[in-house]
Amino acid sequence: MVKKNKYLSLTFIIICLLLNCGGGGKGGNKLLHADGLWIKDQDNRVVILRGINAGGDAKLPPFLPFNNEASADQIAGWGMNVARYLVTWEGIEPEKGVYSEEYLEEVEKRVNWLTQRGIFVFIDFHQDLFARRFCGDGAPEWTCSDIPVDPVIVCGPDWFTFYLTDSVLSAFDRFWKSDELQNHYAEAFRMVAGRFAGNPRVIGYEIMNEPWSGSIPFYNGDFEINYLAPFYRKVISAIREKDKNTMVFFEPVVTLGGFGKSYFPRLSDPRLVFSPHFYTLGSLQGNEPSVDDAVRNIDQGLGQLAEKANQLSTPVILGEYGVHPNQVLGDQLLKGYYQALDHHLMGGTVWSYAPEDLWNHESVSLINPDYTERPYMQIVDRPYPMAIDGEPQAFLFNDDTGVFTLEAKEPSGKAPTLVYLSAERHYPNGFQVELSSGTSEFDPEKEILSVSPGAGIEVYSVTVSPQ
Repeated sequence: MVKKNKYLSLTFIIICLLLNCGGGGKGGNKLLHADGLWIKDQDNRVVILRGINAGGDAKLPPFLPFNNEASADQIAGWGMNVARYLVTWEGIEPEKGVYSEEYLEEVEKRVNWLTQRGIFVFIDFHQDLFARRFCGDGAPEWTCSDIPVDPVIVCGPDWFTFYLTDSVLSAFDRFWKSDELQNHYAEAFRMVAGRFAGNPRVIGYEIMNEPWSGSIPFYNGDFEINYLAPFYRKVISAIREKDKNTMVFFEPVVTLGGFGKSYFPRLSDPRLVFSPHFYTLGSLQGNEPSVDDAVRNIDQGLGQLAEKANQLSTPVILGEYGVHPNQVLGDQLLKGYYQALDHHLMGGTVWSYAPEDLWNHESVSLINPDYTERPYMQIVDRPYPMAIDGEPQAFLFNDDTGVFTLEAKEPSGKAPTLVYLSAERHYPNGFQVELSSGTSEFDPEKEILSVSPGAGIEVYSVTVSPQ
């Protein structure tokens, strides 16, 4: 972790009080911001966010993803610089018009555990199947208690098939056409934004996980243009009443992902990040029939998502992806995800960190109930560029050879490029660094390689190879 100086001069303290340099309230500064197609830090470096969803356990009461600081230590120990932290509307507003300060305090405690360890956080308002009433999560019971539960809805691994039941369709149809429900949702978000505006490492709020259109047509743009975009604008307006500076993450209709055309329009707010998901058809059930075909589809799908972000003039981060531990050749499938993320210069948060992992017996957590790692961590905990001086042109970690490469152009020389190497895991016998220009220094405690390429050069490259 970055060590902070214990001593501040009185003059500096006064300046901080005057300028609100702690990042609080409407005028606070965040450590990261959206700049065109990139997320950048205060030194104008491009930041690649790689991390994890925390996590599946937040879908069940008490709607908290982990219970102690050891989890934050474990996530930080994997070299991750971001966590997508799940909250639920039900946790915030369990009864109509009654907001749970106790729940928000517990959320804030866990978010602080992460940010105090140098991890950036974006807070996701999560839902699946609208509400727990339908074996999902998200909305409070009072929003749908009068909707009958279809007899086919039985909680378990096939939960995603219930999106087409009359129960779930009715719940979403009501929400998309109800100003009252949407206003309650926006108010819950306003409370969250007010609480986290002052934390400079809380870099984003994600409006809704995997929005489902209900019975409203999505294939012709009707849903995204006439329902989803206006709803997003309403929530963004509520957020901005409490927090002017934090980025807002948004998803397209869930049925599109990288498989089809999204009609989502540009929104006017300049601090937006496109945060779609991409799963191959069998990746979360462990029955993907052809891993080779799936890997090709992943690369193609992420390319389409990157194109959509370019059209929207926003950065893009892959909010969810993952592989079931029982998948045959699952390691190759997960490597395919990370190779595609590298290929498209994209950040991402893998699914999921869940010590209990009980929700619908999903069983895709990257850790066991005793907090030991599952085998996929050898793939997930991998080298990547955390911050890049200049504009990245290409980067890649080759899982088979252990070679990491990075190429970027027009560095400013203001701050070094930082590459997380996961050296103990991937370079147990040491490594060698080749630079096209400049100098490098390795911090073995943080496992971070700092590269100072120099200013005034057009292009520079970094290559790390095992010894």
